[in-house]
Amino acid sequence: MKFKSNLLSVFFCLFLLSACENDFSSPESQIVPKNEEKTAMGEGGDGEEIPHNFPGFTEDNFESVDEEEEFFEIEDHTVYEVPGEENLDDDPCVHERREWTFLVYMAADNNLESDGIADFNEMEQADLDESINLLVLFDRAQNYDATNGNWTDTRLYEVRWDEAKNKTLIASERLDCEELGLSKDSPAELDMGNPVTLSSFLAFARRCYPADNYGLIVWGHGTGWRSSENCLTGEFFSGRAAAIDSDSASYMTIPQIRSAIKTGMGSEKLALIGFDTCFAVCIESAYEMAGLADYMLGTPALVPESGWNYTEVFNSFLSAGSAKNAPAFMEAVCSQFKKAYENYTYASFTCLNLEKIPDVVKSFSLFSQSLADSLAEKSDRDQVFSVFNEKCVSYCAVTYPTDYYVDLQDMISYFEESDEKTELEKALDEAILYSWSAAEKTCSMGLFFCVYQGNGVIQGSHPSMYTNGSRDTHLSRFVKDCTGYVPSMSKSGSLLDKLFYTAY
Repeated sequence: MKFKSNLLSVFFCLFLLSACENDFSSPESQIVPKNEEKTAMGEGGDGEEIPHNFPGFTEDNFESVDEEEEFFEIEDHTVYEVPGEENLDDDPCVHERREWTFLVYMAADNNLESDGIADFNEMEQADLDESINLLVLFDRAQNYDATNGNWTDTRLYEVRWDEAKNKTLIASERLDCEELGLSKDSPAELDMGNPVTLSSFLAFARRCYPADNYGLIVWGHGTGWRSSENCLTGEFFSGRAAAIDSDSASYMTIPQIRSAIKTGMGSEKLALIGFDTCFAVCIESAYEMAGLADYMLGTPALVPESGWNYTEVFNSFLSAGSAKNAPAFMEAVCSQFKKAYENYTYASFTCLNLEKIPDVVKSFSLFSQSLADSLAEKSDRDQVFSVFNEKCVSYCAVTYPTDYYVDLQDMISYFEESDEKTELEKALDEAILYSWSAAEKTCSMGLFFCVYQGNGVIQGSHPSMYTNGSRDTHLSRFVKDCTGYVPSMSKSGSLLDKLFYTAY
């Protein structure tokens, strides 16, 4: 009888233990969407290597954007679950706080795979010191590069100096990551075009690699501010955005990147965000990033060759000694970019103070509305149109269809002096910290004007996601706020309404 009593006690204890167990490795404890939705995109083209409605806008009714809460919010139906942070001090994967944690979001699951390997090796040849963490989330593709065992999944690394200085093989430490569901001992394929992947990467870095400053570098293909309405044309660059993932047939729009950063960073702010992509620095994207980071850097045009030289960038940054701040990093990237691409006529680079971008958008909207109000006849319209279409510095891809951007600062230089122009010039001077053009032309930031379907053939309408008052879920903050410039559903008289949709 005593034996039976003891046996019952054992069973009872086991029952209590099983009832109280909490498995933090379960999917429910990770940052994952309850209802995952992918955005469709064309499968990828032929493998060709491509270089890396609300009228009456006045100062009185323009909403202030100094405070984060006063930005318009983009609709995002994804539901995130963030794991609890209990007992993080006892977690062996949590490292000591450092001065910087840099995160490279390397979306190389496309025809840039070989360039990704090369840039990773450049990072491993930088003389990193104890003040910096450098993490790379690397998603590889099939059929473009067979080195390093030809793995094609997604892996997370903490970059280590490669003593052998091998320019082909990865020598860094592969990491486990609970937030991303990654194990260093088994393969896992992540969708780099899913905002949850980016937000989870940021959350992991904040938990395990705390730092005084965080720098995010978005690496890969990029086409500027948007995704395309017609994503199934079969053209690789029909997906207009960043972090293009061919295997998952997905990408992230700029509003989705904003949402991912807000979720992943929580109450913290990025010191800087860099885009090693084409067409990164446009006013639409910069306005989306405002409030999330202090600075933004990249090119408004095409990226030549394989982009940044990471060995030179980090070595130059680290040589700054005690001045290892965000401006010092931007100076390092700018100097390297200028040195590497001074003979490429289309090469350009810009660094922005994101705190000043809301003032640029406000001033530009007022300038645009004033210009629109001055267009009384067809000859007025044609004169302004020619500035955008023929005279000012412009940026576009080498294949069609392509988004066509004009340089904002150069464009306004063709118009007569006015109070609105003066205010806009002042705002731009404060926002643009540094700009460089190999052709010695004005270089500031791109501004979307239209879509070119072919050489000299302009698409007859603007995308719904670039039309104020539309129900498109991808409407950016710029389209919602810059009502003096963007077209409207009511065709109420903005500058693009007057240039494209008004009969004279």
